[in-house]
Amino acid sequence: MKESRTFFAHVRTGVIVTLITVMVWLLAESRMVRDRSIEPQLVLTTLNPDGESKYVVRQILGQEQIRTVSVSMTGSIAGLDRFARVLQSRIELRIGRDIPAQPGVHVIDLKQTLRDSPELAVHGLIITQVSPATVSVEVDEVITLDLPIRVELPQGVELDGVPSSDPAFIQVVGPRSSIQGLGSQEAVVQILPEVLEHLSEGRLETIPGALVQLPGNGGFGWDIQTNPSQVDIRLTLKSQITRWTIARLPIQVLIAPGEIGKWNVQIADADKDLINVLIEGPDHAIEQIRSGDVQPRAVVMLSFEDLGRGLESTTAQILGLPSGCKLLNPEFLIGLSISKAQE
Repeated sequence: MKESRTFFAHVRTGVIVTLITVMVWLLAESRMVRDRSIEPQLVLTTLNPDGESKYVVRQILGQEQIRTVSVSMTGSIAGLDRFARVLQSRIELRIGRDIPAQPGVHVIDLKQTLRDSPELAVHGLIITQVSPATVSVEVDEVITLDLPIRVELPQGVELDGVPSSDPAFIQVVGPRSSIQGLGSQEAVVQILPEVLEHLSEGRLETIPGALVQLPGNGGFGWDIQTNPSQVDIRLTLKSQITRWTIARLPIQVLIAPGEIGKWNVQIADADKDLINVLIEGPDHAIEQIRSGDVQPRAVVMLSFEDLGRGLESTTAQILGLPSGCKLLNPEFLIGLSISKAQE
């Protein structure tokens, strides 16, 4: 029994010694000095802590754009791992913190920026080299302009009135150096011929979601925002007027329903048909008459008083003309013979 307790005591002591040895080794390993290189992405951030962007930043155009940065470091394994976790594979340069919040060109020392960052401060870690060592950036102030909208139509298109946009103005947000010259200009909406083909002449039409374009070169490479970027355009295409002659229109007599069968109404033989009735109107309306889709009627309308006094002549009327059409002939005077029907 005593020997058994002694055996288990030796085993326990061995386990404890082993665990302590492993812990000492891990601690020593974590504190060993190593060299490491990483290549995080370079990111330029324009947002201020309050979420608003008062400035924009970009790398200098015309120079090679830096996408990643090589960072060489010396330190303990634990320190190197912590630095990599905090960095999250990106070096973020923020306006107002790492980049001066004032318009112009600035040269940023990347090594010094990493050293000065409190978030990246790791005890015992030394940044030995950063390549490239610097990055040149351009900062500009963000401004907002209100621009009116001008509608451009294909050559030769005529309108009744002036086209309108809803809304009538757009907001343009961008760098001062790029958009301040737009203050006296207009945004443009170009209406293509194929869009107009689907509109009817002579009536107010709406073109939804027309794309707004800015005048000039569009911002010299900066990100320019327009709000809204699409608008609705309202316009009325001017009708193309044409004429059409109806060779013959028979005359119909219309009287009040209560007088039907009480009177004999005869039209003079020479006036029973209207000859060469000249109609003028929009192309699409005249085409309705020409195709027979719309059939105008020539009528003589007689009231109870007209019948009672035996009206001898009256003017014919043309009914059923399409919208926008009119009669060009002089009045058609129709001769009549009216008598009371025998009971």
